[in-house]
Amino acid sequence: MFDDFLNALDGDEFDETPVTIEEFTTSDQYLRLPPLSEYQYQCIKAMTQVYKKDTLVRVFGEEEGTKRYKQTCNEVILQLGKGSGKDYMSTVAVSYLVYLLLCLKDPARYFGKPSGDAIDIINIAINADQARNVFFKGFRQRIENSPWFVGKYNITAQAVTFDKSITCHSGHSERESWEGYNVICVILDEISGFSMESTSGSDQSKTAQAIYDMYRASVDSRFPDYGKVILLSFPRFKGDFIQQRYDSVIADKEVVVKSYQFKIDDELDDSIEENKFLVEWEEDQINAYRFPRVFALKRTTWDVNPTRTIEDFKRTFFSNPVDALSRFACMPPEAVDAFFKSRDKVETCFSQPYNGVDDLGRFYDWFLPVEDKEYFIHVDLAQKHDHCAVAMSHVDRWVHIKTFMDHEVVSPMVFVDCVRWWTPTADKSVDFSEVKQFIIDLRSRGFNIRKVTFDRWQSHDIQTELRMIGINTETLSVAKKHYDDMAMLIGEERIVGPRIPLLIDELLQLRIIRDKVDHPRKGSKDLSDAVCGALYNSISGTKRESAEREVEFHTYKQFVKDHRREELEKEAKKNNVIVPPRRQDDIDYHIGQIGMI
Repeated sequence: MFDDFLNALDGDEFDETPVTIEEFTTSDQYLRLPPLSEYQYQCIKAMTQVYKKDTLVRVFGEEEGTKRYKQTCNEVILQLGKGSGKDYMSTVAVSYLVYLLLCLKDPARYFGKPSGDAIDIINIAINADQARNVFFKGFRQRIENSPWFVGKYNITAQAVTFDKSITCHSGHSERESWEGYNVICVILDEISGFSMESTSGSDQSKTAQAIYDMYRASVDSRFPDYGKVILLSFPRFKGDFIQQRYDSVIADKEVVVKSYQFKIDDELDDSIEENKFLVEWEEDQINAYRFPRVFALKRTTWDVNPTRTIEDFKRTFFSNPVDALSRFACMPPEAVDAFFKSRDKVETCFSQPYNGVDDLGRFYDWFLPVEDKEYFIHVDLAQKHDHCAVAMSHVDRWVHIKTFMDHEVVSPMVFVDCVRWWTPTADKSVDFSEVKQFIIDLRSRGFNIRKVTFDRWQSHDIQTELRMIGINTETLSVAKKHYDDMAMLIGEERIVGPRIPLLIDELLQLRIIRDKVDHPRKGSKDLSDAVCGALYNSISGTKRESAEREVEFHTYKQFVKDHRREELEKEAKKNNVIVPPRRQDDIDYHIGQIGMI
């Protein structure tokens, strides 16, 4: 209040009345740049508004001043496509923020600090090279090419120091923390490229979360009302750090699906459907935030960068659509190094509303074997830490799959019949006798168990005990080659399995680490290993059916529909109920039979 009173006595806080961002960007007196896009201007306004409401009202009038004050943000989250001009935009934003501060008579005093106190702006890049060659290089160009800044700054190796004790620093995530700085604004550049997990296991390591927490606290302690933390990045994978922060601040949004149809060869006629391919992406319209003074935006490269169009990315979308959607449309796969790239495929294959056992491991009454089918089991043993998991599957039939140039291969359709798992607690380990009994109970229900495999960990005793009662066992260490087979099954939608959220989460979190399929440090893959092993056993251990029994064509929906139909017919036959015919040829057959009577 006392500072406001002193300012009022001065009559004006400014040495110079500031111009708008639009004029600052394009005017020959300032940055002398081409006009930015509407989205870029919108983002920069959120990144740079640091004036008090009464200041804005005095300069711009009640209506415009109030409007500008509402643009004040403490956190700005920009999830923008690669090539959208994020670095370019950040150099313009920092230049404008410095300009706004320099227009004040005494910036430190304006914010309630001792006169002449330092004010720091920090850009944090992934590493030293990016800090030096991307942001800092671009920022220097903005300042050195601007007539307005002449004589107002001094450049060192990693900083630009301006009059009135304002300094812009170019840092990186590998450096020690910037303790002791009066940070009014920090930009976490390409934050999704920062490490998500500690490799040392220490909570103090330089993960994205730790770096964010440190600078958030630093800004809040120095400039709680006008300080800003700005996150800039395209997302690397679903649920990466910028997506977590973005989702955490949004209370309500509408998702709009947009699309664009490319022509592969522009010279061909529009009527040739084979010459077209469609790309779809999602755009968020944010209706409400969870917290005040937050701005978030997720947009494609071509929406933000006025010099790019979607046609510029035609070749990339055609050759690698998953990567292109991630980089340019902010629609990433599950993980940057995810083994299963498509959530839709995984969820389609594991979408059935049944598992052979309930949450307590009890069999459902309907869970019975299919006649003449052979069943295969894989067990992923664990006793004290991870889940101990058992999965059983069987090959239901062999189908024709059409491949490139109408070539056909005969491939198996595999059912995952049940998945059961045990979770150890702090005071109770998994009892392997329960695992053994579960397998014995499956055989007792009539399942023709051809083989049970175990991973290597402590499996010798249980294998010996099962062999003694006539159950064939072997050792199988599930590896990348087995997951490669599973990936093909999922890609061609040739798995029908139960919808188990834990299993789906495990599959989607699997990563390729040093040529191995593994889980994140805090994740697991016990259920997925059990299912993968069971699938491999089923495919490698089941003889291919004769040509007369092969299905001519295959789609996943029709296969599931036919399987449910078969179950319905079995139930109807048992209860003497007439079931309507399936297809037109069935109808013709039934009519023929009626005509013969």
